[in-house]
Amino acid sequence: MNRMEPMIRERGAAVLDAGVALRAATLEARVDWLAAASRRLADTAHQSSAALASSTGLSRAMVEWGTRTTLDTVRAPTLRALAKQALRDGFTPIPLLSVVLAGNLFTASVREILVPLLLGVPVLAKASTREDAFPRMLVEALRHVDATLGGAVDVVTFSGGDAAAERALFERAGAVAVYGSDATLAEIQSRHPNTPLIAHGHGVSAAYCGPAALEAARIEGSAAAAALDVAAYDQRGCLSPQVIYVEETRACSAEAFAESLARGLETALPRGPLPLPAGAAQAQWRGLAEVEGRLIQGDSYAISVRPAESIRWSPAYRNVNVSPVASPSEAAERMQAFAQHLKCVGVDSESRATLQAELRRHTGITAYTCTLGTMQTPPLDAPADGQPPWRGLLRL
Repeated sequence: MNRMEPMIRERGAAVLDAGVALRAATLEARVDWLAAASRRLADTAHQSSAALASSTGLSRAMVEWGTRTTLDTVRAPTLRALAKQALRDGFTPIPLLSVVLAGNLFTASVREILVPLLLGVPVLAKASTREDAFPRMLVEALRHVDATLGGAVDVVTFSGGDAAAERALFERAGAVAVYGSDATLAEIQSRHPNTPLIAHGHGVSAAYCGPAALEAARIEGSAAAAALDVAAYDQRGCLSPQVIYVEETRACSAEAFAESLARGLETALPRGPLPLPAGAAQAQWRGLAEVEGRLIQGDSYAISVRPAESIRWSPAYRNVNVSPVASPSEAAERMQAFAQHLKCVGVDSESRATLQAELRRHTGITAYTCTLGTMQTPPLDAPADGQPPWRGLLRL
């Protein structure tokens, strides 16, 4: 028997048993518990930011920004409103959720763990071997605030593809949420064909800047907001924009916007160390960008200005495409080409309603839209893959 199996099975049983007390608690008790645990986690993460920088590969400043902005979304009124919306039709929580956490974005575990707990669903989570420090800090904070309710969540760590450990993780679950590549999802589904899967696969995001945001008095602010979206988490998440579509005007071309974006990236939160594989992919991407269009680059970023029809996907780590379009309709049409993977669209506030209407006209585009500068800080109740965050957690 795999040495991890008995431990995972034992923890799963304990979490499942603790779910009785979790469901018996009032909504207000769960709201107060989660809000207090988030405040405690904010303090713990701040004190441990140097260690988290080492484990995540991000700069310390980025770790502190990520924990602050993520935990700022966990407020009692937000939790209360989310729960009341999810539970309004008399649905009941599933007995246990198993979660395979994302390894590229350390703060993603906050939403992935807290939303189920809020709704009365105990959670057994598998953390990535690349970074499990933050999820464990989250569990510690939950248990410190309320040991009884805190028993309804636990984190285990094992290598991906360990079928025996995976089987033990899933066997008691009413559903399994998996965050990872499409290949990972397909492999897990093939090994567990009868497991209800809440799939969160490969994703990309895009942004759009309309004429109002490109006026002389506004362009620097618009570019700074877009720069934050690119820089956040070193562009490693599925909410990170890979391409920014710019509706050119007489006063501002795509190249002029890219130059402003470069100034924003020069002063953005510092980037973490560049891994060797990412460095090789970046060198290839930049080399092709220089041949095929215009490349603007600095020590920690590069911007490829190229036609919208010839996008090359970024290797992340602050390498981004800027492409001219003639209208919101053209931008939406370009996004149609990768609609099945499109997670988020950042847009200037004046263009948001128009772009949303254009996106609705294109079948298959269900991406979450938000204003530029907020792509990496979605509210707790923001939809995921076009679905509410409680998808799969409740039953009639």
